[in-house]
Amino acid sequence: MMQKTIADKISFCGIGQHKGLENSINLYPADVNTGIVFVIKGQEFHYDVNNVFGAGGYTCIGDKDGINLKTIEHLMSAVAGLGIDNLLLKTDSEEMPILDGSSLPFITKLKEVGIVEQNAKKKFIKILKKVEFQDENAFVSIEPTQKNLLTLDVSIEYNDIPVIGNQNFVVDLNEENYLNFIAPARTYARMKDVEYLHSKGLCLGATLNSGVAVDENGVINPEGLRFGDEFVKHKILDAVGDLFVFGHSVIGYYKNIKGGHFHNNQLVRKVLADTSNFEIIEL
Repeated sequence: MMQKTIADKISFCGIGQHKGLENSINLYPADVNTGIVFVIKGQEFHYDVNNVFGAGGYTCIGDKDGINLKTIEHLMSAVAGLGIDNLLLKTDSEEMPILDGSSLPFITKLKEVGIVEQNAKKKFIKILKKVEFQDENAFVSIEPTQKNLLTLDVSIEYNDIPVIGNQNFVVDLNEENYLNFIAPARTYARMKDVEYLHSKGLCLGATLNSGVAVDENGVINPEGLRFGDEFVKHKILDAVGDLFVFGHSVIGYYKNIKGGHFHNNQLVRKVLADTSNFEIIEL
């Protein structure tokens, strides 16, 4: 398997989820072994645990107290789902465009510009030992697998929201499964939470065009859901992007019970803290 990048420059534009302002980002091809590199307001950040952190409801890259870019997880999920290894991203914005709240718009444009193979073998991070992270809210783990890919096993529990309830989905991460089952799944929120945040001048980009809103009676979006289990599939979408912080595609079995961006980020940090937990291989 060979490393991949995009064939030409592409751009994404749209409002951000939090401030509701217009944002844009440009993506460029990158040389072999570059990895994923962001240039934010002229400052360079590699997509790794030194620069990426889970901040509540989103993933952010940059300096926590300085220059950073919020809500990168849907784009990074698309990049990982398509097996792209090397990419340069440039922006002067503070947020990624939220678009429709899924990875599908990113996937569509990436595939339109084209994904090209490069003259170097693809590298993977292979999990050798089981590693867990948990707190009072959630549990995440990753462990060795006999398959040469990442399997994601994700569960969510919303006993107070009947339309969501308890959902579980298990999927082997390959391009076909990603495109068919994961990429279209949109982010979601309780309508009362969105209304409250709007009243405080927060989450101003959240609309029925940028995700799924639910209340005690069901889904508010007039078009309904894309999948009956769209909620848990979006959690898988998020995890694909968050686990790409490893720096390479992952070979392992990942399990998530009610975990979010913070938990995923902490799991990656815990794995990388001990080199006996993993090895870097080529296939």
